[in-house]
Amino acid sequence: MMRAIPDSLSLYRLGLWYGMYRIIIASGLLVIFFLNVPHDLLNYKYQNIYIFTLIIYTIINLFQLLLLPQSDAPLSKKIKFFSIVDVCCFSMLTFAQGTSNLHISLLFAITIFITNLLLPHKTALTLTLCSIIAVVYIPFIDSWIYVNHLNNIGSTLFLAFLFIAIYITAQFTANRFERLSKVNNSQSIAILQLQDLNQYILEQVDMGYLVINQNQHIILANPAAYELLGIPHTQKIVDLPLQDIQKDLYRHINAQPITQGERFIFEVKQSSNQIHIRIQMLKVPEQLLTLFIMQDAQRLNNHVQQLKLAALGQLSASIAHEIRNPLASIVQANDLLIEANSDEKIMLQKMIAKQSQRINHIIESTLEMARHKAPTAMFITLNTLINDCLENDFSDIPSDQIHLSITENIFIKFDETHLRQVLINLIRNALRHNSAYNTHIEVKIYTKNLRVFIDILNFGMDIPTQHVKNLFSPFFTTEIDGTGLGLYLSRSLCDANQATLNYIKLDHATCFRIECPQVLLEAN
Repeated sequence: MMRAIPDSLSLYRLGLWYGMYRIIIASGLLVIFFLNVPHDLLNYKYQNIYIFTLIIYTIINLFQLLLLPQSDAPLSKKIKFFSIVDVCCFSMLTFAQGTSNLHISLLFAITIFITNLLLPHKTALTLTLCSIIAVVYIPFIDSWIYVNHLNNIGSTLFLAFLFIAIYITAQFTANRFERLSKVNNSQSIAILQLQDLNQYILEQVDMGYLVINQNQHIILANPAAYELLGIPHTQKIVDLPLQDIQKDLYRHINAQPITQGERFIFEVKQSSNQIHIRIQMLKVPEQLLTLFIMQDAQRLNNHVQQLKLAALGQLSASIAHEIRNPLASIVQANDLLIEANSDEKIMLQKMIAKQSQRINHIIESTLEMARHKAPTAMFITLNTLINDCLENDFSDIPSDQIHLSITENIFIKFDETHLRQVLINLIRNALRHNSAYNTHIEVKIYTKNLRVFIDILNFGMDIPTQHVKNLFSPFFTTEIDGTGLGLYLSRSLCDANQATLNYIKLDHATCFRIECPQVLLEAN
């Protein structure tokens, strides 16, 4: 079989180019011969054989080129025939000259290289050996007849070794091309499979995807996009201007520049539906594409409501679970009051009061969580706020139990009430869980890459791995008197102020870290 060739059109062009090359070579040799005949007859030992061979070679090449389109034979057979004709003719030309000629030897070399690139290994080897015989044995036989030509055998042997080197090089190149072709074919198949998979996914999803280029021509649209925009599924819209397909959307996006991540509600007049559209800019080589991610607004609102109801149900179940335990204790204590003596009544009354306070604490925390208003962000000097917080909100804590480390003049934008509430909760948690062998906790405030970090560290027992994922869930607690809302509320307050609150596992301490953007002094 032949070496890897892309397709039938490439095969035909390859044969056509090779045939034209051979016509040019034959014509060139004829012209050179007739130009040199008057004054260079000594270079042609058998002049008649030389000119006869050239004429026959030219005629054969011309017929091969003319008959190439009409022939149904495989290209491998055609090239094999071309190569056999070349080797025979070049051999006759070499014999007619009586010695190896540089020009003919170069033509031999080109034929050997092309043969090894386009023909199977065994066929290429056979034609290479025939070429070696032509340049070696024909002059060698001629030297037996004419002893004075023995001095030409050295150059012919050199050409033989050169042909072998060309054969090895061409085989290596052909194998390399073949491996690259296989890799390219496998990668092409993989890309086609991925394209088919992507197309299948786009056809199955409920979200609409519409992509336009910089000229606002549509280059991709999935079935959901057709449906949401009210376009008939039988209509072809790819490569057409958006203006011709959906004029209202075209006017909307051209009324003002669209930006990355922009969201808006668009009403489709054809179907009177409202769709939620999000803009995504796609940077690809040499162009910028715009992706419209579309969802039915009514369906999206229904989904949001379902999520809210699910969250409300989960919250209600958590509250009921948290209230059930202290309520059971109150009922039990109340039943025991009837037969209790005076001392026992005092103890039971204290138990009822304590559990009632616990229920009230749960209710107050839940109401606090529900009452959160939108934050009122302001510029805060952390140095001032943290010192005021330690002095006024932790007056009951000895100052040596909280070690503060802070860089001077750190500014952030945060709701001051929210930040103070978060700090109070985290610092009191750290004090409560600190090891008995450590007399202090640490509050470290520092900046890095225009981000502010507030680390609250205690040196108590590590948090078990199985509890880490639930740390910020509402009502999760490992304490008898805890409500499990402290960390949940603290994270919610941070989220509302474009900040984050996370648990950081350290080798020597337990760390809760607040991270938020830094405000430079100039901005302040």
